[in-house]
Amino acid sequence: MAAGLVALGERTLAPGLIVAALAAGSVWATVALEPKQGGRLSGVAAQNWSPRYRELGERQIAVPSEGFELLYSKNTRYHGLTVVEDGESRHLRFESSFQSGMYLDDPFRTRYEYTDFLELPLAYRPETRRILFIGLGGGSAQKRLWRDFPELDLEVVELDPVVRDVAYRFFRLPRSPRLRVSVEDGRRFLQRNDERWDAIVIDAYFSDSIPFHLTTMEFLDLVRSRLKPGGVVASNLIGSLTGDGSKLFRSMYKTYRAAFPTVTVHPVRDAGYTDEEPTNLILIAGEGAAPGKDVLLERWRAVRARSRESVDLTKAIRDRYEAAVPTRDVPVLTDDYAPTDALLFVD
Repeated sequence: MAAGLVALGERTLAPGLIVAALAAGSVWATVALEPKQGGRLSGVAAQNWSPRYRELGERQIAVPSEGFELLYSKNTRYHGLTVVEDGESRHLRFESSFQSGMYLDDPFRTRYEYTDFLELPLAYRPETRRILFIGLGGGSAQKRLWRDFPELDLEVVELDPVVRDVAYRFFRLPRSPRLRVSVEDGRRFLQRNDERWDAIVIDAYFSDSIPFHLTTMEFLDLVRSRLKPGGVVASNLIGSLTGDGSKLFRSMYKTYRAAFPTVTVHPVRDAGYTDEEPTNLILIAGEGAAPGKDVLLERWRAVRARSRESVDLTKAIRDRYEAAVPTRDVPVLTDDYAPTDALLFVD
């Protein structure tokens, strides 16, 4: 995950320049400073001020009246990164956006519900053994899978070395040969590695937006070429299923449908949620026909039998979005044209 590099509006960087721009980002972006520790984060500074994600964040994170204890703060090459704590939970923030969380009394317990949905590839492909994650954050999904399913081989690629270090230091990410973390841009990692995985999970965010080069048709063609036969992709995005706030979701859905024969959508639904509200939307894409919900539930029960501590995906499966997704008014995202911020922030 990385912040501060992608500008608003249309994207016109050539793919070959992406990593060079990332490497040179420190020349014109925020210069890394010595980390700060101690003190409190309160008032306006403690709020989630990301324009599109603020409503979602407020449903998940209540800011205590006394604010958060500040454990760590550093301006990295890509993020204004902070680690804060409220007595019950610890949170990772990029700028003013909450990215990841952990319960202090149980580091493996789910803090943000959407991270459970990143285990859906195991229901779509129960024989999965090798999973690649693009994006680390606090490592919530990765460490939970590592604990619950010892047969899994997990690999993570994360752009920001400080995010990796923070995940180890503050969020109990295991150091294990079964859970390896490489520091690199996710797209370049795939370009230089011809390995294949059973599942690839994409969960890479800036504070307010998605790295555009991880959304395009060309990128998805690369992802598909790195899947084993029958492999699946799971991608997390934040948006609305319908209404004006749905344009980014519908554009990404259209792009995934152009790259994969089958795409399904699993929204993270709270009580009282409406389709026009922003939420985490998990796209699952692959080559085979989408299994019915009953088949997925049966598969997941069999998967859970291998681990008593694994998450319950019953609601995630039953809530799969079955309505048609209109896409005539949104573009397929390409390296030449991927206006992800314009689609995200449109009112």
